[in-house]
Amino acid sequence: MARRINQERCIQCGTCLDECPNGGIREENGLYSIESGLCTECFGLHTSARCAEVCPVEAIESDETEELDEDLLVGRSAHLHPERFPRD
Repeated sequence: MARRINQERCIQCGTCLDECPNGGIREENGLYSIESGLCTECFGLHTSARCAEVCPVEAIESDETEELDEDLLVGRSAHLHPERFPRD
């Protein structure tokens, strides 16, 4: 499942920005957001979603509205990081 940032909890510290291996976290006018099409839950790169791990106020949550299956996460990760997921 993709991630989203709870704006009520987010303190705009920016800690999550550099943690996304897909460049999927953006800041605009002081608000941080996650581009759901780039979220892979860090599949194949880390054991869990790095953004959620480093957030000091636990503002990064699962987005219950976007259900992602493992095949989709694998495909996104392979597309974004072909060097880590060589094709046969």
